[in-house]
Amino acid sequence: MIILNPLTDNSYKVIIDTTNLTDEERVKLLRKRDLFPAEFVSLLIDLIPEEKTFDTYSHFDMILNVK
Repeated sequence: MIILNPLTDNSYKVIIDTTNLTDEERVKLLRKRDLFPAEFVSLLIDLIPEEKTFDTYSHFDMILNVK
């Protein structure tokens, strides 16, 4: 499960909560994050509130910025 935790009006900390995932689901999600960042970002874009649009994503910090 991926959660966007608001830091400011235009930035979110991306939190990956794997407590309710099976080991296989957890490995797939983390592998997608690390090996296929474009696919991972598409998952994040789906979580952005409707009134906001994607701006940037910092993979190292796991910070999503919106406009």
